[in-house]
Amino acid sequence: MSNAADYSMPLEGTGAGGSVLKGLVTALSAVFSTYFFIACGSLYWLTAGAGAIVSVVVPRSLIERFPLAWLAVSSALMAAMTQTIPNFFPDYTNPKEILLEVLLWLSIGLFARVYLIYTDHPDTFEGLKQSIASRPLERRLSTILNHPIDAIFTRTWVGNTLAILPLTILLFAPPTVNYFVIAAYGVALLLIQFPHELIDHTNIHTRVFSPKIGASPRAKLLLKGLQFYFDYVLSLLALRPPYYYRVQHVYIHHAEDNGPADSQSTMIYDRASYLDFCRHAFRQGLDLVSGYTVYRYLKAKGKQRQIRELVHGMAIWYALLIVVALFNPIAAAILFASRFLGGNLQSLVAFWQHGLVDPDEAHEPHGHSVDYAGPEHGNLGNDYHVEHHHRPGRHWSAYYEVFAKQVESAGGHPAVVMQKEVFGPLAFVAALWRHDFASVAASAKLAQGGESRDELARLVHERTRPMGAVARTGRSARIDDIMGRTMAYVLPTAFRV
Repeated sequence: MSNAADYSMPLEGTGAGGSVLKGLVTALSAVFSTYFFIACGSLYWLTAGAGAIVSVVVPRSLIERFPLAWLAVSSALMAAMTQTIPNFFPDYTNPKEILLEVLLWLSIGLFARVYLIYTDHPDTFEGLKQSIASRPLERRLSTILNHPIDAIFTRTWVGNTLAILPLTILLFAPPTVNYFVIAAYGVALLLIQFPHELIDHTNIHTRVFSPKIGASPRAKLLLKGLQFYFDYVLSLLALRPPYYYRVQHVYIHHAEDNGPADSQSTMIYDRASYLDFCRHAFRQGLDLVSGYTVYRYLKAKGKQRQIRELVHGMAIWYALLIVVALFNPIAAAILFASRFLGGNLQSLVAFWQHGLVDPDEAHEPHGHSVDYAGPEHGNLGNDYHVEHHHRPGRHWSAYYEVFAKQVESAGGHPAVVMQKEVFGPLAFVAALWRHDFASVAASAKLAQGGESRDELARLVHERTRPMGAVARTGRSARIDDIMGRTMAYVLPTAFRV
């Protein structure tokens, strides 16, 4: 069967006039997403506040001298601090244990600050090359990789390993798991998600750990081992079962191009609606823990090999959960809940990249995807999403040249091009929830660039409308607006420590 996206398929409605069951699902999904954002916002401000205090004692320049050593020490310190209380919860009537929690958050703040500095990368291609050359491990790997510039991802998988492995061990072991461990684990898990997404996305399209032609057998063996570690160990530590992301992303998302059959499609949702975001995130969460929608699509398309890969990956994931549950049910429940709530992160990225859809050209990449102008390389290619959908098999380092030619062409770039420094995923979604279309339009270049600001704001609003569904009205719309504005206030606009 063909992989071509079919935009003639009927779209399920998401408006206010649905059934009682739809209302219950919406309410339930809003509960889960609201809990997720409040919990993440609390973790962020505690970490950011602690990081600001620590920065007075440990300046960035000091960390930049020995970033890997600082990361290893800060990770070990954070892990050690989680073991300073005798019981599962601290005793808040005991001043000593209150002080220990303060010290824990200071250690978390130090770790988060060091992690962000260690995994940071320069804005230009030349800067990337110089940065790789300055770090021995990255410099060595660049000499044996098929794409030498992919060595920049070394800091991601090394940093993520040091971030999550010690805390995962403490979480799994019944004698060591406690409230401190869960708090530190939550921060580390959130920290590593977007960097891991960058390397994982590149890896499923153009293998990061592929050896260059003529590489020695020893180099090939090393890269094969790193590939296995990334696919089957680090990805599981990041709560990403093997194969799931590649199968869904390559064989559904790119085949359907955000169309109605895409399991991550934003088309039928009101992208300016908080409640519709919650519905989308709820569906993504269910899919992340079950793979049901992905499986159903693959079965309809007759993709037997991909079905086997999906089942294989989900079997590994559930085997891990079962083994952990046998000796630590609390840890297993946290792993399952974390992956399910991760549907919100999936939706943040989906609404950021596919939140403005031109109803007249929804079938074209420039009509359903948004580009973000910022660092020269586009955040290692991730921000040139239109170019990526046109040629998903092309290496990320080639997208800038294509993007630049489109921008400089007589007609300009046909897609919406946003200013990345103004609107990252968190800030962009928050602006939509506030219905602040004027600010979005002010930071965007639309094909209708000659229009007035009010007209551009109207066009932005139009591109958030649900396609094939009815937007909310009346009391439902008022509740949605209040919740959206409230959560936009709760949601931090960026993750900086």
